[in-house]
Amino acid sequence: MPYPVYKMTKKSKGIKIENRILGDNKKCFLIAEIGSNHNRSKATVRKLIDAAAKAKFDAVKFQIYDAEEAFSKNVTTSDVNLESMYGKGPWWKIARDKILMPRAWFEEMFDYARKMNLIPFSAVHRPEDIKFLLDLGAPLFKIASIDCNHLPLLKEVARLKKPMLISTGMAYINEIDETVKVLESLGNSKIVLLHCISCYPPKPLIMNLRNISMLRERYGYHVGFSDHSPMNVFSVAAVALGACVIEKHITLNRKMKGPDHPFALEPQGMIELVQSIRETEKALGSQERILSRDEIAARRMIRRSIVAKVDIKKGTPIKKGMVKFSRPGTGITPNLFEKIEGRRANKDIKAETVISWRMLG
Repeated sequence: MPYPVYKMTKKSKGIKIENRILGDNKKCFLIAEIGSNHNRSKATVRKLIDAAAKAKFDAVKFQIYDAEEAFSKNVTTSDVNLESMYGKGPWWKIARDKILMPRAWFEEMFDYARKMNLIPFSAVHRPEDIKFLLDLGAPLFKIASIDCNHLPLLKEVARLKKPMLISTGMAYINEIDETVKVLESLGNSKIVLLHCISCYPPKPLIMNLRNISMLRERYGYHVGFSDHSPMNVFSVAAVALGACVIEKHITLNRKMKGPDHPFALEPQGMIELVQSIRETEKALGSQERILSRDEIAARRMIRRSIVAKVDIKKGTPIKKGMVKFSRPGTGITPNLFEKIEGRRANKDIKAETVISWRMLG
């Protein structure tokens, strides 16, 4: 399959997010998803921010929603397969008391993230969240996979004309079509579509990373990848396929109690992810075929030349049995042998000499 070729369109120009520019030929925008992995500890939140800063992520993402509104009160921990972790009870209460970061912490944690040169933001699930985050100076918003088709919410955010990350997990293509159409109708072109598989973690066979190319080609917007796998390889592959945003859950320790810790990156994994992506970006280079100085130097040493296999007396016609094709590549290349075959040596040529044009009549 050929590598994707993206032409810069009006839709896909760079998007400024505080002091970063997101887009083609820019560094991939890397998001550390703190989510619920703070375990309701301010110290843990700060340590996660520190770890993201040390790894050189660009942003940290916090989780904000109203648990009582988000879940039916009939949903229990057994319905979400977390009874063994939290005991039997209403899931909305567990989410409120064990999962969500208190709203009272947000201003402090946003300020601390900025102090650590990270951009703080959240996914929004209701208009009240939008107002709350705007008051904190959030420079962008994410629409989570559950809300990809929540058109009233999408319209509320789109009207702000701020950058929007739209996660496409669980969405049929017609739903993504409708979402993009609605956003465009409101004049917001600061869109990044995030390929996402809403399983935690997803199996490799259902990752469908080629959707990254498909989304870019179909809609003309920047595309990213929200990666719920415990490994780095899929995020690195996504960058190679054209993703300009990567989102990854982070944790201090995968053995901590909570639903998202097992597939999140620990501090060393975070460092390795960022380093791997930055090296991949360098390696992608250009689609123009240009040889580097190092490779040109390598040609001279590694390529073959036409070399005298035996002593060749002056006036002797060059025949195939008299030469070999050997390193270094500083002489006449093997593909030109037919042009020298039959020509006479205009001087004695010793065996193992690289033959040059000036040696031939």
